[in-house]
Amino acid sequence: MSDPQDLAVALPTDTATFSAGGMLPVGKLDDCHALVLADDVREDEVEALALSQDEHAGWVGTSRLQLVPGADLVGPWPLDAELRGLIGLPDWATQIMLLECPPQRGGPMPEELAGLDPVADAFPRAQPEGRELIALTRLRAIARRLAGALVLKGDAGQTVVQPDPDASVDMEVLAPVWLTPDAAETLLAGTAPGIRCQLDAMPTTSANGLDSIDEAEMQRLVELIGADALDRAWRAAKERSEQEDAQAAQAAASGQTVETYLEGYALSAPVDPDQPTWGQIEVRVGGVEMLPVAVRGVPWAQAGAVYYALVWQPQDLADRDPARLSRVRRAERERAARLIEDLAEVISKATEGLVVDEDGFLIAF
Repeated sequence: MSDPQDLAVALPTDTATFSAGGMLPVGKLDDCHALVLADDVREDEVEALALSQDEHAGWVGTSRLQLVPGADLVGPWPLDAELRGLIGLPDWATQIMLLECPPQRGGPMPEELAGLDPVADAFPRAQPEGRELIALTRLRAIARRLAGALVLKGDAGQTVVQPDPDASVDMEVLAPVWLTPDAAETLLAGTAPGIRCQLDAMPTTSANGLDSIDEAEMQRLVELIGADALDRAWRAAKERSEQEDAQAAQAAASGQTVETYLEGYALSAPVDPDQPTWGQIEVRVGGVEMLPVAVRGVPWAQAGAVYYALVWQPQDLADRDPARLSRVRRAERERAARLIEDLAEVISKATEGLVVDEDGFLIAF
């Protein structure tokens, strides 16, 4: 990709709002939302995130990146101190991209929702909907991932919103391999002491778990967690299967039926065993057919996949709100984020899966 300065000079000049020198069309700031970035962010990073959000995203012209059909990001332009002051931006803001998307507004924001979402708060009299809402939602995700900010042109005037990058804690592993509760517990125990299966299994009709792992996958698990640990998990799974077979035989004798395979389960572990007032990490496991765009092109994902959702659950769920984080809760969130990252790495290596964050963006380890 070209340097951002070169892109700015190459912007189209078929409208009077673009100067011949390729300077920022300041007049468009009165009508357009914008994405603001630091100088260490490249335009190909913005492109990659857009591509992972929508199969129709991509460059559609010189310095014009389509987020969704009918909504384009144009730029970037460099920002100097004078422009930062004019727009009211922090010192780190050095480049800006404008969102060209026709406004599409609905009704006012309900009073009871005021103050809960800074993006929604920028439109108190008429909330974005349709294509504009989709574009703003995706733009906020990009800003959060790249530690940027949004400049919103709402009905209450201009609002600068800087999403907290650290607020995105949860992750999800999407993989071709199903781990039984016993295998998952054994696999993760070294990373999350005290992890235990929490939810009752749901029935399904297909083979899964250790029974469904081929020889190559089994060898990788042996190398990852050790033959002894895997053998314990295998024996535990076999005992459970034998118990379920006995229950099924008993039920059949009385005219009832019992399903013996698992559709979904969850495990949980304390964020920190030494902090009893802190919450827990849940690992929720199940099957999924609707996959994030970033994962759909993988061959094994064509028929669906197994998901391993890793979720931070503080004792008071309201503590996930960045606006009310105390020093202690912030420390809990930081610890939870590290633990989730470590668990996601372990699971992805064991299952040859892909990791995505809360916005569906790929995470690489």
